[in-house]
Amino acid sequence: MLARIRDWTIAAGLMAMIASPAHAAPEKLVFAWPSAINSGLAPMAFAMELGFFKAENIEPEVVVLQGSGTIIPQLMSGAIFSAYSSLEPLPISRQPGKPNFPFKFVYNYMRNSIWEITVLDGSPIKQIKDLAGKTIGVGGLQWGNVPTTKAILKASGVDPSTVTLVGVSTGVPAFEALKHGKIDALNLFDTMNAALEQMGTPIRRLEFPPEFRGMSSHGFPVTDKMIKERPDLIARFGRAMTKGTLACAANVENCVKAYWKLYPAQKPASNEAAALVRESNILKPRMANLTYFAPGQPKKMGSFSDHDWIATIAALKEGGQIAPDANIDLKSLYTNQFVDEFNKFDLGEVEKKANAYVP
Repeated sequence: MLARIRDWTIAAGLMAMIASPAHAAPEKLVFAWPSAINSGLAPMAFAMELGFFKAENIEPEVVVLQGSGTIIPQLMSGAIFSAYSSLEPLPISRQPGKPNFPFKFVYNYMRNSIWEITVLDGSPIKQIKDLAGKTIGVGGLQWGNVPTTKAILKASGVDPSTVTLVGVSTGVPAFEALKHGKIDALNLFDTMNAALEQMGTPIRRLEFPPEFRGMSSHGFPVTDKMIKERPDLIARFGRAMTKGTLACAANVENCVKAYWKLYPAQKPASNEAAALVRESNILKPRMANLTYFAPGQPKKMGSFSDHDWIATIAALKEGGQIAPDANIDLKSLYTNQFVDEFNKFDLGEVEKKANAYVP
C-alpha cells in the first residue's frame, strides 16, 4: 500500500510540473506602438533581451499602429493586448453621447509628460508668457498634445487665440523651421529635442506652470474584459515592463545595444561608438520621464494619481474636446489594483543583469 501511495505521489508531482505555468508554452500577446519604431522602445527591447518576459512566460510581439483611431478598435476586438497610448481618448469617450469605451489604463508608463516647449538658446523668449502673439511649431494640428499646449498658454496668462500653431512634423523639417525663424518655439517631445541638441543646436526648455508638471502623458490600456478574466497576465506583463524600464535607467548604453540587436535596421552602419553615445544621450531624458516621482510620492512604478487625469481633463476642456460642464468619473479611467504586483521583484538583481548585459 505504501508503495502505491509513493508511486501515485511521484506521478502527481510530475503531472503538476507539466501543468505548471513555468513549463507551459509561452503566452503570446500583441503590443501596439503608435509610431515608427524608435528608441522609445528600448526599455521593452531590454526587457526581452534580459529575459524578463520569458521569466513571466510571455512572448510579446510589437506591431505599429498609427494613432488612437487605429489602436482603440484593435484593443476592443482583442487583436492587441495593450498599447503605448496617450490618455486623452478615454476621458473624451466618457462624455454623454460618446462611445464610452470599455477599457481602463492599468499602467502609468510616462510618469512625466514627454511634451516640451523649446526655443533657440539666443531667443528673447524666456517664459511661456512671452509666447503671446508668437508662432509655435507642433508635430500636427490634430496631435494629442495641442489641447494641453493651449491650456498651458492660458494658465501662463496667454490668450491661446493670439498664438499661431503651425504643423511642422518632426525631425529635420521641424528643426529647420525653428533654426531659420519660421517659428518662434517648438512643441515636440523629449527625445526629439534631445536629438536636436545632439545635432549641435543649443535650445532652452520653457518651464510649465506647476499644475502641468509631473502629469502623465501615456500609459497602457486594457479592456475591462481582460481585467476581469486575465488579471494574472496584466500583472506579469506590467512586471516585465517595469523591470525593463528600471534596467534601462540603470544602464542606458546597454539598453541601446539591446534595442539595436532586436531592431538591427536602427543600428548605424558606421561609427557605432559615436552613435552609441549620441543615442544614449537622446534616450536619457526619456528615462528621466519614465522614472519620475514627485517629492514625497511613493515610488511605485505603474501607479496613477488623480492629478494625472484632472490635469488631462482640464486641458481637454480648454481645448474644446470635453464639454466645460462634463463630470468625468476618474475611477472609470484607471486602476492601481496591479501596482503591487508590478513592483514585486528584486531591483538589485535587475540592475545587476542590466550592467552585465552583452549583446
